[in-house]
Amino acid sequence: MQVWLAVVYGVVAGSVLSSVPFAFSRLFSSSARGDALGETPRRVEVPYGLPLEEVMACLPAATLALNDSRLPCVISPEAHRQFRDCIGSIVRHPAFQNRVEYLLSNDESSSAPEEAVVVLDIPRYRVIRAWLRKKAVPATLMGEAPRKGGMTTVVFVALHDETEAVMAERQHTDFVAFASHELRTPLAALLGFIETLQGPAADDPVAQREFLEIMHTQARRMQRLLDSLLYLSRVQMQEHLRPTEVVDVAALLSHLKRETVGLLAGKEAALTVEIPKDKTLRVEGDEAQLFQVLMNLVENALKYGLAAKVKPEGRLSITVRGERAPPDAGWPATPGVVLSVADTGPGIPARHLSRLTERFYRVAKTAASVQGSGLGLAIVQHVVTRHGGRFVVRSVVGQGTECCVWLPLADAVS
Repeated sequence: MQVWLAVVYGVVAGSVLSSVPFAFSRLFSSSARGDALGETPRRVEVPYGLPLEEVMACLPAATLALNDSRLPCVISPEAHRQFRDCIGSIVRHPAFQNRVEYLLSNDESSSAPEEAVVVLDIPRYRVIRAWLRKKAVPATLMGEAPRKGGMTTVVFVALHDETEAVMAERQHTDFVAFASHELRTPLAALLGFIETLQGPAADDPVAQREFLEIMHTQARRMQRLLDSLLYLSRVQMQEHLRPTEVVDVAALLSHLKRETVGLLAGKEAALTVEIPKDKTLRVEGDEAQLFQVLMNLVENALKYGLAAKVKPEGRLSITVRGERAPPDAGWPATPGVVLSVADTGPGIPARHLSRLTERFYRVAKTAASVQGSGLGLAIVQHVVTRHGGRFVVRSVVGQGTECCVWLPLADAVS
């Protein structure tokens, strides 16, 4: 990324970028493919005499230009694309401001750019590395009226998103810590039953059938756990990237209705999917991930609702809805859609609600009777966060549970 600062300076000085070094092609994933195929890296050509805004628009890197009042005066299209909802947070971050202040207050110019690491938690976790360098440029290049001396001070910034690398390292640590603990129990059970089948039960067909059934259950439990961990890992890797596809809510719920028919076969439960008639209910999202969110919520309602019925003689009822978010209902002011999954199950005590999205967290009374992975709602939370939404669980013991997902309308996303 530091190379791009030199690229901008070259343009500012009036040079034509027909001989940009090979190093700057190494900054992008396409370079790896070019190396593998033996291709010559593509050079960037920028005509002489363009305003700075047009010059930066030619660069495939996320770059900013700050004026002497510490505010962005030029934001490249790539910076808008990668950091559209957090450029202001980056510029205001103390680590970033500290480096800007140092550059602008220091009269001496350094050959090496200043570096700042910006860690954001809102609206979602991101780690951005910024390289900054000060340069005096002609005022006319900035679109300003000619001034005395004809020069103005600009801080050029190159941004690089390191969230994926940081998340990969964190996930590796978490996997070792959590997965090893969760896999220990079913693995110990499998080893115990194998030893029994090899010893005391070697000639007992009845015990063999019973033990093999239990072993099959434990093996499936480990398989579900590993599948959920891998899916959660993929979701976390993409969490900092907002999806850009448009998803129709009515089509999404219609898909859910078709796919859940087999879930209720032979079970004392009824599922109602209310498909909205409003065709304007569309969200920017990953359709596969949003479908997985609804499927996780329906499966949870079915699994835990049937495991502990409030009224043994009655049927469990599950209702899925999609509707425009009502005003003054505690949701963000931005127009949005609420997807809800409500059931008439046993409900969840209030003390557990704040921890339901933690990985491997299970409500004590249901953990023994239901062999869940404890990852379903953690996946839901990460997907909703990626979509810029909100996830809320409301529950009353003895009456049921309602899980609500708020997502911004596609037309309301800037």
